[in-house]
Amino acid sequence: MNSYRLKKENNRLVFSTQSFRAEKSSVLHEGVYTKEFASMLTATALSVPVYIAVSFFADTLALRILSVIILFVLSFLAAKKYVFREDFLEAIFDRASKTVFIKQSGFLSVRKETIPFEDIGSVEIGSRTFDPVNLDGIQFVQKISAQHGSAVPGLSESEEFVTLLLKENNGTEHTIFAGRIKDEPEIPLNEIKKVLDITNA
Repeated sequence: MNSYRLKKENNRLVFSTQSFRAEKSSVLHEGVYTKEFASMLTATALSVPVYIAVSFFADTLALRILSVIILFVLSFLAAKKYVFREDFLEAIFDRASKTVFIKQSGFLSVRKETIPFEDIGSVEIGSRTFDPVNLDGIQFVQKISAQHGSAVPGLSESEEFVTLLLKENNGTEHTIFAGRIKDEPEIPLNEIKKVLDITNA
């Protein structure tokens, strides 16, 4: 199962993915707590106090409602685009300049790194496991969720990830891909090692 894109452009190999963090799943189920829902909550939180403030200055109800609607729409779009946007990582392996350019989304910014080919000692597959903590809390959440017809499966199970790492000669590691083992993700190990001309395991 591919959760990444791999594209060859002349002397470049472009790797991009939204799956690059090995993290324990949230107790907030993805089917309910989406980025759109989070953006809507943010827009609502901003609109309510503004409506109260505008009511002191605007005499007509229509003007107050119009002001709040405009603020809500703008806040929703801004939150969705800049705050709760989809995470991404892009790694460009440029054979012409013998450099890896990595772009990774962050909160309100994009982090950029540049790594010369000669600084990369190996490309390796790793793993990471998250064991459940606070089992009493997990059982409480599952019980409440089941009563409301929105069960959250898998909270009490361990989560195992397979990762793809770029390792520099100085020991620095860069995780460019992380996928749950149960999803049987494909790993573009050989393609990346080939463009870097790395033959070690």
